Amino acid sequence: MLYIILAIILLAAAVTLLRIRIQLEISDKHRLLFVGLGRSGAQFDLKSGQSVFRLLGLRIKEKKKPEKKKDRRKAKAAKPEKKKKRRRERPVADFLKILPATVRALVRYAVSILRSFYIERFEGEVRGGFDQPDLTGTAFGFYQAVLGIAPAAVGRFRFTPYWEGAALGGWARLSVAIPLYHLIGRTIVMFCRLPLRDLIKLAIGKKKGDQDVQ
Repeated sequence: MLYIILAIILLAAAVTLLRIRIQLEISDKHRLLFVGLGRSGAQFDLKSGQSVFRLLGLRIKEKKKPEKKKDRRKAKAAKPEKKKKRRRERPVADFLKILPATVRALVRYAVSILRSFYIERFEGEVRGGFDQPDLTGTAFGFYQAVLGIAPAAVGRFRFTPYWEGAALGGWARLSVAIPLYHLIGRTIVMFCRLPLRDLIKLAIGKKKGDQDVQ
């Protein structure tokens, strides 16, 4: 029994080390968006509407864009009216009371999540030009100036000028990730900062006519 518990703990720890990954790939042929844990997750083709589920990088299930169905509305038999439940009130004063603390907690949570993301891959190529060759030359000169300021971009981003007229094409790949344990930890911290007791009371509401007992 002890070995089973230990194995479960080790497995759970290993899972938290995986990364939640978001990948975006844009080109002239497709626009792919992948969201998943590690190499497993759903990949959507934003251009064709198809989606693919991947497990450890392997294609498991493919789903095509559903065809539009004709609107067929069937007449429903009239149902007997149910007894109306007693409505509950949620005073605006109670909502305003917990609003500042709730907003602060959610904003700090969003900022911490964004800071926890890091870029795994960011590269691309732009091929294009303008009707006037001098504008194309200006754009290419600006690209060269950026490379001088940010040498790390060399090899990651390329601009290929097209001198014969107006044209635009290329591709880009972006991959960002956040370790699962970062997401779990920051979510726990957020719940600790929220006024949970007041939120639950507000969600339940008060029956009309009831008064708070001081």
